[in-house]
Amino acid sequence: MDWNMKRILRYTLWVTIIVWVCSCQEYKMVEYGEGGQINFMGKNGKLWTDDTSFFHYNKNFGINVDGDSLRADTVVIGVKVSGVTTDYPRRVVFKPVSSGEHGVDVAFLDDYYVSADSSVATFSVEIRRPATRGTVYSTNLEFDYDQSDFEAGISERQVFRLTVRDSVSLKLWGTSEEEWRDYYSNYLGEYSETKIRYLITRYHEVSLNEWENSSNFTELRKGNSFYTDYESYRQDPKNKPLIDENTGREIEFPNLDV
Repeated sequence: MDWNMKRILRYTLWVTIIVWVCSCQEYKMVEYGEGGQINFMGKNGKLWTDDTSFFHYNKNFGINVDGDSLRADTVVIGVKVSGVTTDYPRRVVFKPVSSGEHGVDVAFLDDYYVSADSSVATFSVEIRRPATRGTVYSTNLEFDYDQSDFEAGISERQVFRLTVRDSVSLKLWGTSEEEWRDYYSNYLGEYSETKIRYLITRYHEVSLNEWENSSNFTELRKGNSFYTDYESYRQDPKNKPLIDENTGREIEFPNLDV
């Protein structure tokens, strides 16, 4: 190998080393925070984590203990600030970013600040029930740096995913068409999505099979309460008729006392 070739190789090696050292220093600055960078946190059970696999909120408004009466839900968003703390509060502003036509309806409940002398904070954000049933709505929650008192942190921790829907089906409620036809129809009548929504809202049960194994279901069945409770619902002028989407008629429950 001639002298010029050795000089070129040595030069290339030094450039590679310098680039590597600079990139490490840049990563260290972002990772450990020398300039007040902010990142999202996720929640694993009761613990906050930097693991990005927990940076999401997924909600089916159709299957929940409040049923159709639930108009909005609240999600708690966690943030972590890198670098030294300050002796004054710093503002955090979020922005919803949707790539499709069905974006999540997000409401920010307050002005958000990271307190003085603190590097972590949690904020409540309201997620409103989707307008259209059976459609998946998705939005990324990001930091609005034009209005926030922070700089961007690690790129992988800059997005918190929001996914919601309002869907009800036999499968989602923990049963099947065959099981309903052969067993549940004896007490609940013909299946319809409207009927499931009524039952979830009225009795606050999110799993039919689990409910059926409870003493509450047994008492309702023995007392003919599915029939009498709906009759009471119908007699209240404030309640509109619940229409079976399959037949176009009002839903019915068997009268087990006949």
